Order: sequence, then C-alpha cells, then structure tokens
Amino acid sequence: MRIISVVLLCLGFIINGYSQRDTIINPNSVEKIPFYEQLYRFRVWRNVNLLEKQNAGFKSAKSDIGAFLIKAIRNGSLIAYDGDSVKAAKTPDEVLVLNAAVASPAYEATKNYVASEEVSYKGQNYISSRNDNSGHLPTDTQWWELSGNQTEILQPAQIKELQIVEDVIFDKRRSRLYYDILYVGIIVEKDGNYNPKGYVYYKDLVKLIEKAAHSKDLDERDKVQWRNRYNPSENKTFVDAFKLRLFHGVIEKVENPDDRTIQQVYEMNGRTIGESVFARWEEEMKMMEKEHNLWEY
Repeated sequence: MRIISVVLLCLGFIINGYSQRDTIINPNSVEKIPFYEQLYRFRVWRNVNLLEKQNAGFKSAKSDIGAFLIKAIRNGSLIAYDGDSVKAAKTPDEVLVLNAAVASPAYEATKNYVASEEVSYKGQNYISSRNDNSGHLPTDTQWWELSGNQTEILQPAQIKELQIVEDVIFDKRRSRLYYDILYVGIIVEKDGNYNPKGYVYYKDLVKLIEKAAHSKDLDERDKVQWRNRYNPSENKTFVDAFKLRLFHGVIEKVENPDDRTIQQVYEMNGRTIGESVFARWEEEMKMMEKEHNLWEY
C-alpha cells in the first residue's frame, strides 16, 4: 500500500509539472532562447516604412506583404489582435473595414424614386439624380450616381508601415545577439494619420509564409518573395528578409517602466519633435555600442 501511495504521489508531481505554464522560454518566441541563457534583453518597437527604398522588396507587383496580410486575415488563417499586448482578438471586419457605411434601404425595381433618395444595391449606395425614377437599375448613370456614403475596405496600398515588436537578446552561451521578433503591427494611413489596425503573432505569420514559399503553385510562391532589385537570382522570402535584417526600421520605443515612446518622453520634458527624431537614431547607436561591449564579456 505504501509503494502504491508513493507511485501515485510521483505521478501527481509529473502531471502538475506538465500542466504548469512554460517559464523556460517565451512561448511566442521564434528563436526559443531560454531565459537563463539571456545575459541581456530589451524589447524594442520599430516602424518599418514600406515606402523607403530599402524596404521596397516587401512591395512589388507580384508580392506585397500588405496584400498577403489582408488576405490571411480575411480568410481567417491569421488572427489580428488589438494593441501590442496581443491579447484581445479582433474580427476580420474590425481590421479590414475602415469606415462602415450608414445602412440604406435596398433598391426596389417597382418603386418610384425622387431626386436625392438613397438606396443600396450590390454592396454599394446610390443616390437618385432625377425624379420619377422607376425601373432603372442603380448602375444606370443617367438616373443614379454613387453616394459618398460607402463602406471603405482596407487596401494594400493603405498599409504604409509595419511595426516590428522584438526582443533584442544577447545569448551568453552562444555569445551572439539575436533579434527575436514577436509581433507585427499593421499601420494604416488615412487622411494623413498613421494608426495601427491590428497586431499579429510573428510565429503565425512565419508559418503562413513558409507554407506559401513551399507551395507547388508558382504564383503562391511568388506572393511571399522579397524582391532583390539588384540581383533577382538572390530573391528571398519575407521570412528570410526579416531574419537577415534586410529591412530598415526606425526605433519608436524601447522598453521602459513608464511605457512611453521616445517622442512622448521628449514632449513631456518640453523638447522639440526634431530632438526626439535625433534621439531615435541615438538609441540605435546605444544598442550597437551595447552589443560591442557585450562581445568583450
């Protein structure tokens, strides 16, 4: 009886151990570096402007990372979250619909419409341009015109930036600095304002890109190609471009107790925006200097 009790107790410890949350590594990490191997770690937020020449490889006629993200979110293969905490999931409509149109009555072929009367037809809103408008489809431009009240759907061209949220880690066992990307934010430009529409887990994005990169369909493989304008034979996938740091991203924020961006820190101290811009580059230099010093460790 005593032996059975000891065995059951041991099994209980084993089951309890498996049920506990993994505290050895970050579960959202791609690099999977154990915490006890990390001599140095800082979380960094970078804004990757897709209009910059260095980042042009992410946007081309055949491969556009913005179009890839939109398609993946629309068909449900990629889940977007609200905020860089990446906890509250958003529906595809919450991410992709920029401006929902006010609902208008459906078009009726037998009804007699007057001027300025609005109807909805096949997902678009139309306004009657004449009185005694009966039997004319809203697509007839002599009797109808498109209303300004339309549902605006996110287009790839509106994704101007990606925000990369990554852990900069110095692995003391390998004596190497790693950039461990955790999340990717979709930054949309509308009316001159840049706002995040959602964040996706980088590890999920990597799986989708790798799946497309190994597809039997050549067109699918082309959709995830990072284009090398100087040597097309050296085209990479989007994952390779992130891994090899082929992009350029300006530091927006470095992990700090107050959770403030560099610009917010300078604004609170009465400094100019120009000074905060210079401070972002200075922060980059500090990180490079830190890496240099760690090599002497």
